[in-house]
Amino acid sequence: MNANGNSAAISVAMTPGTVIQAELEGQPVVLVGTVPTGYTVVLCPAGWATLQLWKLTTLRVVRGVLYAAGKGRASGFAAARFLLGSSGNFTIRHRNGNPFDIRLVNIVAISRGLIRQAAIEATRGPGYRNPDVRWGDGRCHSGVPLKTPSARQRIAEALAPPDPG
Repeated sequence: MNANGNSAAISVAMTPGTVIQAELEGQPVVLVGTVPTGYTVVLCPAGWATLQLWKLTTLRVVRGVLYAAGKGRASGFAAARFLLGSSGNFTIRHRNGNPFDIRLVNIVAISRGLIRQAAIEATRGPGYRNPDVRWGDGRCHSGVPLKTPSARQRIAEALAPPDPG
């Protein structure tokens, strides 16, 4: 229960297919039991409304991935990817690390290229300086550091919790 006493603790497992309106951290949420495991999925009301609009009201876990399926869409779609409308070129990450918390404020899409660039930066180390490059016509391009944030910084900013204000 919270300080007001108006919300109960969220259970880990629910009856599959059960939908409950609740409150989490002072925000209204929708709790849904997955098929067949009964794990509890946390959605924001806007995300649940979107899934209902597309008739994707059955949430199920297949090989560790949460899918939203429904009438006429038996195989379903990856739920978090569907809510963000992102393509396969993006990786879905959860800010709080819980793959069953697919509130819109908790999920973020990060491009695969940005993740590869962050891995390159990590292997180069913190003291890396771009070497001077000689163009084909003999001009020299000095290897000054970029003025944009590094890929690692951009990923950290994307995964940071949103401003409460």
